[in-house]
Amino acid sequence: MRIGGVLLAAGEGKRFGGNKLLEKVNGVPIILMSLNALESLERVIIVGAYASELLPLLKEEVVIYNPRWREGISTSVKLGLRYFSDYDAVVFHLADMPLVKHETVKAIIDAFDPGECDAVVPKHNGIRGNPVLISKAIFKRAEELKGDEGFRRLLNEVRLCHIEAGEEVLIDIDTKSDLKRISSFRLRP
Repeated sequence: MRIGGVLLAAGEGKRFGGNKLLEKVNGVPIILMSLNALESLERVIIVGAYASELLPLLKEEVVIYNPRWREGISTSVKLGLRYFSDYDAVVFHLADMPLVKHETVKAIIDAFDPGECDAVVPKHNGIRGNPVLISKAIFKRAEELKGDEGFRRLLNEVRLCHIEAGEEVLIDIDTKSDLKRISSFRLRP
C-alpha cells in the first residue's frame, strides 16, 4: 500500500500573532518537530503565509506553495490530495502539533484497512485528534471541502477506524500561552 504524508503549514497564525512554526520547543523549531511525525513516509509540506521564512528550514523537503492560503485550510488539503492522487491513502498532519510522534503515525497507518474504513482518526479519552489518514476512497469527497473547513464534517459521514493515542493528538499551538504550556509538557514514554 502506498501512503503519503502531508504537513499543513500554510496558515497565518492570527491568534498567535505571527509565524508560530519557527518558534522553538526544547531548541527545535516547531515545524521540524511536527515534520518528524511523518519521517517514514514520502511527504510534502504545504506552505503559504510564511513560505519565505520557512523555506530555509525545508531545503531537503518537497514543498508546495499554496497561493490561495488565505481562502482556508481546504485549499492546502486539496494540494496535498493532488500531489498524492495515485496513492492509497494520505496522512494529514498539522504543523502546529509538534508533540505527535512518528510512532503515533505508524499506529494510524497500521490501523488502516481499506475494506473496513475510509479514514483513521486517533482519539484520546474519546476525543478525536490529529493527524488523520484519508483513504483514496474519499479523495473526491475531500476535494469538495471549502474555505477553512477541515475534515470534521466529512469524517462524520464516512466509515472510520480509530486508534487510542496519547494526549499529544489533541495538543496544538494557537497562542503564545499554548507555546509556554507545550514547552513544559511531558509526554507518555
